[in-house]
Amino acid sequence: MTIGILTALPCEANAVVSLLDDVGNFHDPQDQNHYWLGTVPSTDPARPHAVTVLMMSRDGTRSAAYYCANMLRTFPGIQVVIMAGIAGGMPRPRTPERHVRLGDIVVAADGIIDISHVRRERGRAEPRGRQAAGLISQRLLRAARELQLEDLRDVRRWAHYLNPERSPLAVRPPADTDVLYVRDIRVPHPDRPGGPSLDGLPRVHHGVIGSGDVLMRDEDARDELAERFPDMLAIEMEGSGIAASTAAEDRAWFMVRGVADYAEASGKNDLWHPFASYAAACYVRALLERTPALAGQAMRLGGRALPVLAAAEQVELEALLQRIPSGVDVQAVWQAAVPELPRPSPEMLATPAAAIEYLTGLNADAAGLHPAVVFVGRLGQALVADPVGAELLAWAEARAAAARAGAALQDRLGVPGERPPGPGPVLLVDIMADGIDRESCRIVPYLQDGDRSLPRPVPGGPADVPVSGLEDAARELVAEAERMWTRSDEPASIEFVMPLRLLNLPVQWFSGPRLFDRADPLCLEYTVTVRSRERMHETRVRRSWGNRWRQIDAKPFTGRVLWGAGRGDDQTLETWAGRLRADDRYAVVVLSEPPDSPWGRHELHAALVAGVPVILWDQRLSRPPDGTHGLDRLIAEPPELPGNTRRVRIEAHLAAATQPEHFGRWVALLWDDPRRLLTGPGAES
Repeated sequence: MTIGILTALPCEANAVVSLLDDVGNFHDPQDQNHYWLGTVPSTDPARPHAVTVLMMSRDGTRSAAYYCANMLRTFPGIQVVIMAGIAGGMPRPRTPERHVRLGDIVVAADGIIDISHVRRERGRAEPRGRQAAGLISQRLLRAARELQLEDLRDVRRWAHYLNPERSPLAVRPPADTDVLYVRDIRVPHPDRPGGPSLDGLPRVHHGVIGSGDVLMRDEDARDELAERFPDMLAIEMEGSGIAASTAAEDRAWFMVRGVADYAEASGKNDLWHPFASYAAACYVRALLERTPALAGQAMRLGGRALPVLAAAEQVELEALLQRIPSGVDVQAVWQAAVPELPRPSPEMLATPAAAIEYLTGLNADAAGLHPAVVFVGRLGQALVADPVGAELLAWAEARAAAARAGAALQDRLGVPGERPPGPGPVLLVDIMADGIDRESCRIVPYLQDGDRSLPRPVPGGPADVPVSGLEDAARELVAEAERMWTRSDEPASIEFVMPLRLLNLPVQWFSGPRLFDRADPLCLEYTVTVRSRERMHETRVRRSWGNRWRQIDAKPFTGRVLWGAGRGDDQTLETWAGRLRADDRYAVVVLSEPPDSPWGRHELHAALVAGVPVILWDQRLSRPPDGTHGLDRLIAEPPELPGNTRRVRIEAHLAAATQPEHFGRWVALLWDDPRRLLTGPGAES
């Protein structure tokens, strides 16, 4: 996670979460707070921002500092904390260009003034001035200035989301409810600058926001602050706490607020809260879309940074090292991994973490292979009898693959050919669900080489398309991939990395590129499988997922196949799921119904959570009585499922005229190798 967003009210949290993509929940046993996780596109199509959202249980600067500190402790990779929500506006009807109205968006581009941090002198208490302005995120500030420039050209990215056709939260209250009082007398608003292009839309104001433990319902106090600070736009109750908390951790902050009232008692009500919250959230989304992706902060092992690793990889490695049993012969692992290096002091070889800490300060070799990665691989081999050994080895392979040094690592580990060969050319089509419009999605294509190197983006991606347009988009991506595969003579595969609600789409029958006025289904030319996008980005299932995948890798196959709870036995879904979790030899699950049905969806979720890497099903909601006959035939050889599934699909295509119900027409295969993830630079979520 690189972006944290704090909210104080349910309507604020609801607005922000509704504008995230790929939303999920997260709870850390050591943190009593509940978090939402999601992504927002950045300026780099292949590197979305990883965002976490936390709703405070109470407002106020002290609470904000507490919740912010908890968030940064749970997600140490966060670089910027954004406070998003509502505020009381500071109207200036005599100065139309600076007049703030209900629903307007205010951005603390010039800092915060802590109105609770005062100097008492000669009987008066006066705020001490601007605080923490130097810790404003410069990246977000640049993005805000760019949005400000676009606004002058009548281009408003945030208005794309603030559209009632996209969300009911975007419905603006009637104009006659925006009432301004002066000394309890209703006064008219001045004409709005900006002309007709802003009709029905908020204005975006940039300046200072006042913050303090004061629920402002005092017209006189508000106007006194407005006179003292001409660039103060609004007043809220959390920003100065966040500024203080982030400063203590050397992080940056930013604040965006929607104006929900005028900070006085006469006209104060909750009518504008939902719209003002959503307007601020829309601006935050547009702001992040205009911001380059942030790199995660380096984690530490033994007090020393690991500059060669991204944040997610550092967290994963640190968790693995904590599970290593005592008694490991670190000196023997060192000698086997890096015999060419001088042996360091005994302190450096006291623990695996200490040895890795030392090695991370060295350079990679000419092949791009880092000695710390080789050490972790050798450590995994030394712990082959322990489950953590395989995970360490898989971690080292993934890091080497990211550096295009997979073959070099296999040579250094001395086991060439022992692990299964990598696939041929692979096109991965990463499909992200739209956080607002269920009929829209974003696709990002990646190519993966046969040496199992991590994917790299395909030129031309990503693209926002309707779900109904996925077939056309996939056809173009396959054509582009073929242009890049011209030097390869290996069979190619296509993997659709999909959100759960789209997993039952018959992507294998999407039409491929036209050739000589003919367009065949993809499954005739390629091995087509699907993968779970949610699980790919969920680190908590990696261990069980990797353990079960080893059954698929084994020669001969050592795993077991479990049929869905709806087949044969009179058992409840809970009993079936418990049986699945209790035995990690189950590497293949055959669903009794497709994921589009409630029963099939429950079975699928249970299998994904348990870490089952291979899931097979018939895509028909209603199938013939003998509809399972073909699935029985397929699972006779689980490791050969991708190739065998393609063969039965070809059979179904050739027999379409005489056997329209051939089971090959409906078979779906989730083939999810946990070693091949979209977790390289830019694919973290």
